[in-house]
Amino acid sequence: MPDIRQELNPTLVVELHARALELADTARAVINQALRTGFDVKHKADGSYVTSADIAVEEQLRALIGRQYPDHGIIGEEFAPTRPESPFQWILDPIDGTEDFVHHLPTFGSILALYYGGRALVGVLDHPVLNLRCHAAFGRGTWHNGKRVQLADLAADISNERLRLVLSARANFMRYRDEGARFDTLARTFTNHRIYRSCYGHSLAAIGAVDAMVDYHDTLWDIAAAPILIEEAGGEYRTVRDFVTADGTRIYSAVFGRPRAVERLSALLVE
Repeated sequence: MPDIRQELNPTLVVELHARALELADTARAVINQALRTGFDVKHKADGSYVTSADIAVEEQLRALIGRQYPDHGIIGEEFAPTRPESPFQWILDPIDGTEDFVHHLPTFGSILALYYGGRALVGVLDHPVLNLRCHAAFGRGTWHNGKRVQLADLAADISNERLRLVLSARANFMRYRDEGARFDTLARTFTNHRIYRSCYGHSLAAIGAVDAMVDYHDTLWDIAAAPILIEEAGGEYRTVRDFVTADGTRIYSAVFGRPRAVERLSALLVE
């Protein structure tokens, strides 16, 4: 079956990629300003943090997209979707890891992606404090701070104990339905693991700093950039679980990184 993204003019893909990077620049500027001057902190109904910086970033990005691409849709964490019928959908997580941002831990970041016909076309992960940015576009490769990324596959004989793995927190595995036993199995089988927020873990997997990540129970904006970043780097992205909650939110769990690592990890997760 042909890839729907192939119908787009490559020049348009280059333009949209450039616009996504400009949006990431805007998000970084707003976040850095908030870190310098301060920001308000509140809690959502589910107890998670939201700050005035989250709101300001998404508002500014939505305004820019609306002026530049008035026929494109937008899906973001903090506001309702717009133009859901459009084949182009910008997906925004203004600050992923807001709790880290609130406590001045540097691993938070912004997630931006553009989908076309339900497929990832452009993705950006940006970490302002770390000065770390990963980005990719369909057919254009994955880039890390200006350098092309190409993931080498995992050595076939590497032991489970040496495989470098990032996990989302055990709480993620239990957030919407209790799959804590899967976390326990992964943690015991692959003992060389770390736990990071989605955005930072995705960046590590995309640039090959780790072999793979298993990220569980995410909304679309949490994982929107990862597929294109991983695939354009030569890695594999595999959704191992998705379901819809009582309020209609679709939740995703995925494994991604070096292909052999993804295959080995998926064997413990795919039912």
